[in-house]
Amino acid sequence: MPIYSYKCKKCAHAFDINQALSEDALTICPECKGNLIKVFGLGDVTFKGSGFYKTDNAASPPKNSSSSES
Repeated sequence: MPIYSYKCKKCAHAFDINQALSEDALTICPECKGNLIKVFGLGDVTFKGSGFYKTDNAASPPKNSSSSES
């Protein structure tokens, strides 16, 4: 289940909650009953293993047999 972050517009109370994708977004602050907004931020992503760099799977540049021209 994904974790969503919310912040209250009225009292600035911020919290995270596990919600299913099928659930509606929360709209009421549990602290002051004000309006909530969903906070979007950078997610934590960790890439491990090969294949994540430009050079890992990049095609080799074509080799030119005549590298010097006169």
